[in-house]
Amino acid sequence: MDLIQKAIKKKPMVLLVYTQRMVRGRTFEMIENLGIITLAAQLNANGFEAKAYTGITTDAVNTIERLKDQLFAVCFYCDFDNQTAVTAIIKGLKKEKRIREDTYLVVGGPHTLHMTDKDLDRYGADAIIKGDGEESLFAWLQGKTQNTNINVPGEICPGKNAEYIQLKDFSKYQLPQDDAVLNYVERPLLSVITARGCPYRCAFCFEGGRSKNLRMRSAEAVLEEIQVRLEKSRRPRYLFFCDDTFTTSLKRLQALLQGLKKLRESHDFVWFCEGHPGFLSKHPELIPDMMDSGMVRMQIGLESGVDRVLDAYGKQACTEDIREVVAACYQAGLPQLTGNFIIGGAFETPKTLETTTRYALDLLQLAPGMMDLSTTFLMPLPGTEISRAPQNFNIELEDQEYLTSLEDFPVNRTCSLSLPEICRGRAVFLTRISNRMKEQFSKGEIPSWRIRRDFQLAFRYGIAAGYLKYIYCKDPAMVAYHRQLNQFQGLLKEWWDMDASEKENWIIQSAVEDDMVDYKTLGAGEVEILLRSGTSSAKEMASMMNRSAEEVKACLEEMSRKHLVLFSPSL
Repeated sequence: MDLIQKAIKKKPMVLLVYTQRMVRGRTFEMIENLGIITLAAQLNANGFEAKAYTGITTDAVNTIERLKDQLFAVCFYCDFDNQTAVTAIIKGLKKEKRIREDTYLVVGGPHTLHMTDKDLDRYGADAIIKGDGEESLFAWLQGKTQNTNINVPGEICPGKNAEYIQLKDFSKYQLPQDDAVLNYVERPLLSVITARGCPYRCAFCFEGGRSKNLRMRSAEAVLEEIQVRLEKSRRPRYLFFCDDTFTTSLKRLQALLQGLKKLRESHDFVWFCEGHPGFLSKHPELIPDMMDSGMVRMQIGLESGVDRVLDAYGKQACTEDIREVVAACYQAGLPQLTGNFIIGGAFETPKTLETTTRYALDLLQLAPGMMDLSTTFLMPLPGTEISRAPQNFNIELEDQEYLTSLEDFPVNRTCSLSLPEICRGRAVFLTRISNRMKEQFSKGEIPSWRIRRDFQLAFRYGIAAGYLKYIYCKDPAMVAYHRQLNQFQGLLKEWWDMDASEKENWIIQSAVEDDMVDYKTLGAGEVEILLRSGTSSAKEMASMMNRSAEEVKACLEEMSRKHLVLFSPSL
């Protein structure tokens, strides 16, 4: 009898999976999938034991197989990137019998928007449920626990299509449940979404498809979620606002900023958002307010340096708008501004590539140390204008299903450029950007406070910008120098931050370990200062070395440039 009662009380286990093809370290692994952890929370509040898992395909399959004796259902989040992976995994699990026969396999996610009953055979799943799943997925799974077959809103049935479900009032559903993540370990990044859908209609963007209406959460609801999740945190957090509609409503944005500023009085966090350059160019006064409430990094859509191309994309912003926003962010002291250029996109020619490259270099020149530029190729996302009518953009799709790419190879050519030429164009673009960034650093064009701030954000909040990853971190001494500066904040100073008296009397401290220093490249004075560091000031060092104060100060300034010494208060 006890065994029967135990079996009755056991909750059905559901694993919600987001997986992509086998490339470790991609962005999807770093950012929580809010879709599956929100659904997990909803299921856990209604009689299920739900866990969310994100990882590459091989790890996902191994995880499912490891848990197979416990699983009631496996639900796959399907987007354009992972559609072939989801198909292969489901069919492989069944064919190779890597799960129990009574385990249900369900497909959901954004890619279902354009699915029909033909996809039932293609995916081989027990169900495909379209749209927001808070109600539909729960109803479907509950029916299966009761051995009843019910048709739920959004479910595709043989011979019958289904509407894409769009929920409007999210306040009645459970908040995302971080600890529902399988083998959860708290990391700095904490994803938040403030809206679903998008009011814009960019020609390349799936989120702004014509059937996906903007549904915004109230500022109060968003702030409540952030507060609840921060109260469970045990470390500084980096809030990552995932949606690209954060700056859509002026009134709501202002309410969010006020609330975030208030929350920072009791919680240690900074945040990132996507900002629309058309909106921000009209409201540049918001940028200091956003920073005052904790914004340290923002992304704006760049796409191209050619206005005709931006118009074709339906960007609702021009190159001058973008330039104004970059200038305003730099003037306000924003640590990091990131943006992406599409290479080989609409009307791309050798001339437009050169124009875009020069435009990107101009943005770097406008904001040394702040811009974090990246590139992508076009993706023929279903339902987008480019996918439906590529000829209107002087594009020919070579791989409509995106089978040959992991975002690393183009799947379209233009009237002027072949696939190899687009690849070469991207390589040239990235090389010129990288060389300019290195030149800015080597010439001292990047303010020292910006470099120091990038290291602070990396050490405390796990935010690694492009300059830091590809330039600063190449120098072990520089990393050690800033690690000490960050670790002993307030107790150590840089040479540039001291007044005349401090430069003379503060104790010289070595900023590096011995094995980081190539003593053959140092002068005799520099070697002697390092060997005597930790006990003496510049004034005392001059006396011991029998050198003038000016000579020692000049030596210390040069050693500071090499990130070899820091300074602590005199004893």
